Amino acid sequence: MNRLVSAYLEFAELQAIRRKPMYMKDWIAKLDDFIKMSDSEILTHAGKISHMEAEQKVLMEFEKYQTRTADELSPVERHFLESIAYAQKQLEKRTSEKGRKKT
Repeated sequence: MNRLVSAYLEFAELQAIRRKPMYMKDWIAKLDDFIKMSDSEILTHAGKISHMEAEQKVLMEFEKYQTRTADELSPVERHFLESIAYAQKQLEKRTSEKGRKKT
């Protein structure tokens, strides 16, 4: 999906560089062409799941995710702890260097 989006955006950029005017109907047709070209199906209906059912599913999955990751540190927290450890090592290094200079 990411590659399809990237290709579509590249196409849009080329159209802009060429200063070719495109209307919404043109963009819709081109998007359909890109989807067909990738051997994917074009959704022609609203789907089978209601908005409320989708929302409930999302909330259940998010609760599972939160439970699974509750005890994990975030990247910011890990970086903060690494910074403290680094600062502590630097302080210990300076303290030991001062101790050597006095003797």
